[in-house]
Amino acid sequence: MNCPIDNAPLMRTNYEGVVEVDYCTTCHGVWLDKGELEKIQEVKVNDYSEELKLLPDYVGQSILLAKAKDRTINCPVCQEELERREYGYSSQIMIDSCIHGHGIWLDRGEVADLEKFYERSRMDAKELRKGFLKGLLGS
Repeated sequence: MNCPIDNAPLMRTNYEGVVEVDYCTTCHGVWLDKGELEKIQEVKVNDYSEELKLLPDYVGQSILLAKAKDRTINCPVCQEELERREYGYSSQIMIDSCIHGHGIWLDRGEVADLEKFYERSRMDAKELRKGFLKGLLGS
């Protein structure tokens, strides 16, 4: 399989020792097959909590980069054009996904941006639960 950006051969590599992904050694993008992003979301190897404390509104710079990218790229599996869209709700991370469900393409740095988004979501959910219980117990 070749990179949809620069057509270099993608190398299989282990991400966080858990998920085998296809990695481009030229542009440093990552192809994730169906279900691999969910596995990355479940695993917490890298700890971004200190970085998120320093930059409370920081998710990533992917959306700024995405605005500058006026491109179309094709799925390395089926060769159909990938759909460019924001991941999740207000993540500010733009991903390219196959409309047939083969996987998603993440540009350099977007995997880390997604991990920060997941960690931020976990932290927000924890604070929300804490506030709910505090309000429920009246203390």
